[in-house]
Amino acid sequence: MRGLGIVRPDSPVSKRSNGHKPRVAILNSYNIPPGKPGRESKRVQNFLQAMASRGWIEDRDFELVLLDIEERPAMHAAAREVVKEGVDVMAAFGTPNGVAAAAATSEVPIIYCGAHPEGIGHDTLGADHITGKIMALPFTSSYKNFRFIRTFLPHVKSVCTAFFEDTVFVRPEMRELHRAARDRAGRRVWLSGNEGSVGFRTLAGLGQIVGIDYRELVFSDAGELDRAIQEMDPRTSAFMNYNELLHCPGAFDIVLSRSAEMGFPTIFNNNAQAVTLGLLAGIAADWAKLGQQAGEIAAKILEGAHPRDFPREIHADQVAWINLDTARRLGLEFDNEVLGYFDLPITGKVDTLCM
Repeated sequence: MRGLGIVRPDSPVSKRSNGHKPRVAILNSYNIPPGKPGRESKRVQNFLQAMASRGWIEDRDFELVLLDIEERPAMHAAAREVVKEGVDVMAAFGTPNGVAAAAATSEVPIIYCGAHPEGIGHDTLGADHITGKIMALPFTSSYKNFRFIRTFLPHVKSVCTAFFEDTVFVRPEMRELHRAARDRAGRRVWLSGNEGSVGFRTLAGLGQIVGIDYRELVFSDAGELDRAIQEMDPRTSAFMNYNELLHCPGAFDIVLSRSAEMGFPTIFNNNAQAVTLGLLAGIAADWAKLGQQAGEIAAKILEGAHPRDFPREIHADQVAWINLDTARRLGLEFDNEVLGYFDLPITGKVDTLCM
């Protein structure tokens, strides 16, 4: 298996001189629209540009292996296959992809960009051969951030958050809690942070602090999510989801169609790109900058650095977009204070990429 000690291509002892061209694998997900190849994404492009700025040109100096996969079992299998074939550095965007990389190898250097709500994945991604950037999710990292919702959507009394059960962020005890929560017809129901146990106590706590009921659902497929969304009260509820929604085929389209049909506001937590397809707001980490930072670290590792030379750091930069066409459709009007929170107000069709 390939390991550390690789040198820069323009150094006196170039790997090209002995016939070795390093392989760099990127584990990539969370593409908007779902299913679109992510090579054009800002994070991948910035990763490659950062590599090039240090003299590492794709195809000339290294081979890129892009694993652009949403389905979790498929990503784990692809990561194992890349390690089996031989790889020198792995970069993973998103905690689930970091976990997939870590499950595939205990030797190959791994750089990941991901969040650790309630410590999920923190120990796994704290191994000696792993480094990365830890996202402080801008909207829900503290009550001081989350209370913006009282100014942004003052009519909202409950925030409904749904998690796809086939993801690292749904722990076994959370999965069992929601499997047991059924109505008389056997269908999944929303659990209320004000009324009993939920999987993410920190989110329930944020809601209690700012005076909003946090409602939580774990779903197994898009149909189950669709049934649950139809039980929301569009007059007093907002829907807030995370990127793991994209791991479930059809789930994102359900949220788009039901939010337009029923007229409830949507907040995509940690993905601003979704706003270009019609969701109301996206509040996210700066994925483009993360791509650049990961590329810089990857280049230095190829030059001989070790992951432990780069302690994991908190990434707190924010990108926030809002769709004004969607706001008008929902009958929402925002003052300058609210609009000033967002980096980019969108109207019409926008092809700009942010992640």
